[in-house]
Amino acid sequence: MSAHLDGNYPGAGGKAFNVVVRFFTPDTDTEIHKSAAIIDASGNFDVYDAPVGTYDVGIKTDGAISELAEDLVFTEGGTTVHTFPSWQGGDLDGTDSVALPDLNTVNSNYGQKGACRLYSGDWRMPQCPSPPPAGGACYGYVIG
Repeated sequence: MSAHLDGNYPGAGGKAFNVVVRFFTPDTDTEIHKSAAIIDASGNFDVYDAPVGTYDVGIKTDGAISELAEDLVFTEGGTTVHTFPSWQGGDLDGTDSVALPDLNTVNSNYGQKGACRLYSGDWRMPQCPSPPPAGGACYGYVIG
């Protein structure tokens, strides 16, 4: 039994990126299901294997804090449409918060050009191999 989540994140900024979508038992941190999706440049994404039932749904992308939608209802063969709010960025170490280690990374790399993010939580600046390491991503920006 599965349902469809037709999601939208209006803060996509004209870029496509990966997102992790998690389904939780309402008002708990008990994860029932997890899917990966791609948010397109218009902010749209789909999850076609959503579990049937009522869930709190969290979405997270690399470098941002999760957003949670509470009590979304999914029916067998049905589509649930939801627009998520804009994320708060700055989660450089993948802990789902912006804390001192994130700020230290920015501070120690102030003015450096480019960044290489390994999804294990390791930022390597200013050099990034091309192509980026498996499971990583490169960004060409200057902090400062």
